[in-house]
Amino acid sequence: MIWIEILSRHRDIAARFRIPGPEARIGRGYDNDVILDDPYVAAQHLRVFRDETGQLVAEDLGSANGMFLDGDKSRLARVVIDGKQPIRIGQTFLRVRETGHAVERERVATPERPMVPILLALVLGLTIVIVEELDVWLGQTAEPRISLYLTPLLGVGLIVLVWVGGWALLCRILSGRSHFLRNLLIALAGVLAFSLYNEFGRFAGFAWTWPLAASYEYVALWSILAGVCFFHLRQVGQRRLVLKGVVVATLLATAIAVQTLQRSEAFSDSGRQFTARRLLPPEFRLVPLRDENAFFGEIENLKAKLDADRRQARPDEAGR
Repeated sequence: MIWIEILSRHRDIAARFRIPGPEARIGRGYDNDVILDDPYVAAQHLRVFRDETGQLVAEDLGSANGMFLDGDKSRLARVVIDGKQPIRIGQTFLRVRETGHAVERERVATPERPMVPILLALVLGLTIVIVEELDVWLGQTAEPRISLYLTPLLGVGLIVLVWVGGWALLCRILSGRSHFLRNLLIALAGVLAFSLYNEFGRFAGFAWTWPLAASYEYVALWSILAGVCFFHLRQVGQRRLVLKGVVVATLLATAIAVQTLQRSEAFSDSGRQFTARRLLPPEFRLVPLRDENAFFGEIENLKAKLDADRRQARPDEAGR
């Protein structure tokens, strides 16, 4: 008895056929044991039988497109079947197994906790609301208005829903399940991470006059976005995670390099931006204040240096 499994693009079993005889023929013709609706498969494409030692063997019947092992570009006329590595004919992947093929042990079912991810999503969402509203409150200098507090939340909520909906649709198309809640958790975690970093950068720039966190905010944004995309891609499919990681890392490095170049050119034209781009309450300023005598002393030193540079430049101008 022979079992023939037709695999999907993710190497999941799409169909399974039980062949009671000692031999199986596969192709597009109606005289085959397994008929494939693949235009790149010949009418009589593949023959599966037992050789003189009793092993299952797959033999190409002279097709135009040949037979290949999954992941191998070498065309094969005959291959001994191990029941594990898929075979490709045309654009169809299939696997041949015997009745006595050993299967993996059953997985231990974990107790379902549907409320845990929902509660986690609510906690993440509430934390984002608190951080965003606190940011608006700290930076407010005019009369308080409800629109100032609601507009950022509505904008972030709309972006998150569109983003999660797109990934859920992609998961539904490619893997058969939308994983909406998981994609929502990934997106909320990314938004919260960037919000916290953004607040840290503003606080560091105002409290300690640290320029790095604010100056390289775009690096954090691209890095968080790349991490979020990678975890979304994991939900789409668990295969080829290394390749997905390499692609995401390459795009991340490209985006950071391009924006770094753009910012360096902008800085050469207009100078660097201020470290503190938003004023906060004076209580948040942690570095000691400098008195006016020290400030005007530095101005006098700067003025003296500029005057010396002017005096040094005048003889050169007269010589011209």
